[in-house]
Amino acid sequence: MSSLLHERSGIAVVLEDVVQQYGVEAMVRATADHSPVFCFTTGDEVLTHLAPSTLELIVLAAAETDGSWPDGALEELGRLGVRLLVLVDGTDEKDIAHASKLCGQGYLDRQDLDTATLSTAITDVLAGRLYVSATLARTLLGKAGRVRAGSPEARGTHLTPRELQVLQLLAKGLSNKQVARRLTLSEHGVKRLVSNILAKLNCPNRTLAVVRAMQEGLLAA
Repeated sequence: MSSLLHERSGIAVVLEDVVQQYGVEAMVRATADHSPVFCFTTGDEVLTHLAPSTLELIVLAAAETDGSWPDGALEELGRLGVRLLVLVDGTDEKDIAHASKLCGQGYLDRQDLDTATLSTAITDVLAGRLYVSATLARTLLGKAGRVRAGSPEARGTHLTPRELQVLQLLAKGLSNKQVARRLTLSEHGVKRLVSNILAKLNCPNRTLAVVRAMQEGLLAA
């Protein structure tokens, strides 16, 4: 077995459609030419053939996570430092809703999928930045509606310092449990803070909340 498999540098492409898998694999290889790339059709195959310590990124489809991965497997991989780049069908509301439940670090609308965009997504995700492709961001913001310009809610001035802390960690793709550990809070307390953030930003899920926060400059370095 290659020594590369003992380093956290691998990228796994997990797609059921083999034709799509080959296409994404080619784009990933063009982007990350120094990283080993592995292809699988299910999450079970990933866990069978690769140790989590060899992976730094998994590219997968939101719609294929149910049944393909054992319960809790993706969250556990995230806890171990493996990042997720999720492919989403932005025309399918069910797919968007499903994607929003994943603790991914990147969300890429299939309409935006090309080598240049995938390269940007991978670069951002591996650098610890949340990535949401342009088409998906517009779709999400359009569904939620925009906060009225000039209202007290503009630019999130109503968020408390603790809520802003949580929002920053959500932008890094951390789960509620991971946020709780990072901030030394109970998981119940984090859930309450996330609910407050969603309500104040007028967003139905954490992914859209982060997109809105990016739009309003709340996550500027």
